[in-house]
Amino acid sequence: MTPTTMFLRKFFPRSQSSARMLTAALIALACTAAFLLDAPTAQSDEKSDAKAKQALAQAVAKGQALYRKAWKKGAKGCFACHTRGPNKLTYARLKTYPKYDKSLRKVVTVQEKINAMIKGKSGGKPLALGHADLTALEAYISTLK
Repeated sequence: MTPTTMFLRKFFPRSQSSARMLTAALIALACTAAFLLDAPTAQSDEKSDAKAKQALAQAVAKGQALYRKAWKKGAKGCFACHTRGPNKLTYARLKTYPKYDKSLRKVVTVQEKINAMIKGKSGGKPLALGHADLTALEAYISTLK
């Protein structure tokens, strides 16, 4: 039994006039059509998932390039200090944020810490929080093991 038929039987018993039945049928049909047009399809979900994966892959690739970049001429990039030993960056380390930073004397997010490192250790110009480059660096670091 279709939703339209169920609607008609419930709200308009057979004893009612044909004109009212036709009106009810049109209303039910319009409601069903509106619902179906508004409902996302599996195909559109797949397309949006593919776009999301592609956007994340692009951000990770950009973050990897930035991770190796020197932020100021003659300075080191993140890669120089954060590939091994106690300073090695990993996803596990990333998950500890936000946390208190003794040198900054406040609770910081990952992006604030990256900015502090760019400004302090690398001598670069800090980026605005939420900047695409900071987000890309964060995305890349989240892939490190």
